Amino acid sequence: MDFKEMIKKRRSIRKYKQDEKMGEEELLDILTYASMGPSKGNTHPVEFLVIDDAEKKKGLAAIKRFGTKYLGDAPQIIAVLGNNPSEVTWIEEATITASYLGLLLFDAGYSSSWINIRGEKADDGRAAEEVVKELFNIPDDYAVLCLIPFGVADERIPSRKYFDISSKVHMGEF
Repeated sequence: MDFKEMIKKRRSIRKYKQDEKMGEEELLDILTYASMGPSKGNTHPVEFLVIDDAEKKKGLAAIKRFGTKYLGDAPQIIAVLGNNPSEVTWIEEATITASYLGLLLFDAGYSSSWINIRGEKADDGRAAEEVVKELFNIPDDYAVLCLIPFGVADERIPSRKYFDISSKVHMGEF
């Protein structure tokens, strides 16, 4: 499938087949390629935490009543982390990496979604990032951008509809 077709077909999926996980070697390969995006000064301030422990996934599922509930049933979850949140571009670089990751997972036959953590509040009033860091003993000098649950899709989502972008494109000046 060509790149444009892949972008068009990739959709956020929240239900996954429980008995199908990605192997460690394939996952390391995908994470390597996800990390190859642009990086200011080649610093690559992005790291990953791979999560498949059932109890820890339940802890993530409890962050928000609706937005994270399905995490308990996701076969695997990747937390996208900034290892140097004082680096001015860590958020942009982690976002690019997470975007590459979603496309690479799709290309490998897996579906995923994005759960924003940075700047979100948990239902208990704490910062969602604080909850994630506490659950996994993530050091204070790291930041959590998002969670990417993934697996083999167990739901069908309607195809993306084409839309005319011309009203959002400004040529030469606004």
